[in-house]
Amino acid sequence: MPLETAYSDDVNFNNTELAPLQEMLPIAKDIFEQWNLHINPSKTEFVHFYLADPKPSAKHKVRVGNINRGDEEWRSNKILGSLIVCSVKDIKNRIFLGNVAFSKFKKVWMKSKISLHMKIKIYEAQVVSILLYNCNSWAAPQASLNELDIAHRKHLRSILNIRWPTGFINNDTLYARCNVIPLSVRVSKFRWRMLGHILRGQEDSPA
Repeated sequence: MPLETAYSDDVNFNNTELAPLQEMLPIAKDIFEQWNLHINPSKTEFVHFYLADPKPSAKHKVRVGNINRGDEEWRSNKILGSLIVCSVKDIKNRIFLGNVAFSKFKKVWMKSKISLHMKIKIYEAQVVSILLYNCNSWAAPQASLNELDIAHRKHLRSILNIRWPTGFINNDTLYARCNVIPLSVRVSKFRWRMLGHILRGQEDSPA
């Protein structure tokens, strides 16, 4: 029986074998319809976990069309907007989406009548929530977390209207003035909370 990960409007069946997943679809479709829940087979994705053969070191041994280790389809699969495996790519995507969200509020950041406290509250709700989405499941190297902190500090400096070379503020003073902490520290705290949640869960929980 495949493992199940369920959300309010999203159910995934994960397995290391593809055949059980394909057999599960018509069964799940009939059962879900009894609860007035409908599955669209054309939009259904199978998350088939497997490891392909390592990529040959010699170029002449590489065959066109072959799937090698690291190129498996499931590595690019998303659950609720986040990549299953690659935290590095996921963080880069989060930074991109965060920058897009930040630019939408450019007029807010520039208004002097809005207090810094209120701007930070808006920033936390509209931008940081995007940057840290699903961060409790990240297994990211420090280099990626550093990129996240850099993007965060860039936003904070823009909110304070501090721009190089006319303005300068060191990182510690920046965090203190905005009354925030580095995002990498918050990621660590969220990960510890998730670990505690998992440890307190039932032993047969698929998590």
